[in-house]
Amino acid sequence: YYCVVLEMTKKISEILKRVLEKINPTEEEVYLIKCIVNDFKEKISRKIKELKIKAEVFVGGSFAKKTMIKKDFYDIDIFIRFDKKHRNISELTGKILKDFKKKEVKGSRNYFIIDKGHFFIEIVPVLKISNPRKSENVTDLSYSHVNYIRKKAKGKILDGIKLAKAFCHANGCYGAESYVRGFSGYAIELLVYYYGSFLKFARAFEKIRIKEVIDIEKHFKNKNDVFMDLNESKLHSPIILVDPTYKNRNALAALSYETFEKFKKICSEFLKDPSERFFEPRISNLKKIKFQA
Repeated sequence: YYCVVLEMTKKISEILKRVLEKINPTEEEVYLIKCIVNDFKEKISRKIKELKIKAEVFVGGSFAKKTMIKKDFYDIDIFIRFDKKHRNISELTGKILKDFKKKEVKGSRNYFIIDKGHFFIEIVPVLKISNPRKSENVTDLSYSHVNYIRKKAKGKILDGIKLAKAFCHANGCYGAESYVRGFSGYAIELLVYYYGSFLKFARAFEKIRIKEVIDIEKHFKNKNDVFMDLNESKLHSPIILVDPTYKNRNALAALSYETFEKFKKICSEFLKDPSERFFEPRISNLKKIKFQA
C-alpha cells in the first residue's frame, strides 16, 4: 500500500511540474505587463495631482500578488484609492481617465476598462479606509487583500495557487459571479496558503464536510462564535472561510452547493486518476471564463 501511495504521489508531482511550465507566464510577458502598468500608473497619478484630487494609485489583482497564470488575454487591476472626503468616486475616476479611450462598466460602483489589445486594464475606484468596517463596497477591501497575500504567500505556495487557479478555471469553478458561484481568486489564494499546497487543498476538499469553518487567523474562539457573529446572509455557503483581513466577512459567501459538490467530485477524480487534462479548459468553459484576479 505504501509503495502504491508513493508511486501515485510521484506521478502527481510530475504532472503538476509539467502543468506549471505551461501556466506560468513567460518572463517577456511579465516584463511587458510591468512596463504597461508602470507607464499607466504614472500617467494617472499625474492626472490626479493636476486635478487636485486626494487619492493614490495601487496595482492589485493576481499580477501584484504574483499569482497570475498564462492566458490569451491578461487583465490588470489598478485601483484608485480615494480619500473618504470624496463622494461619487466613479464619476471622479471618469474625469481622471478623460483622455483615455475607455469603457464604463455598470455595477454596485462603476469601474472602467481600457483595451490594450493583449491586455485589459481595469481601473477600479475604492475608498481609502483603515477600518474594514467602514468599507462601502467589497472592492474597498482589495488593498488589504493584496497586502495580506503578498506577505503570506511565497515560494512554493505561489506555485500551488497558480495550479489551483488553473484547475478551477478548467473545471468551471473559478469566479464569484452569479453564473459560476465558485471560488474567487482571493479565496483560492487563502485556501492554498492555509493547506500548504495545491495537492493538500485538493485532498482536503475531496473529504471536507458541509459548514466547515476555516479561520486562518483564528479570529474566533470556536465555530459557534462564527455562526453567532457573521451576518446570516454570509452563512449560506457550504464552507465558511473567515476573511483574515476582516473577521465579519465570509470569503466563500458566493460558493454554491452545486459548484461545491462539482468541485469535490473533480478533486476525487483527479486524485484517483491524475492527468494534465484536469488543467485544460473544456471548450464550453472557455466561453464562460471572465478573466479576473
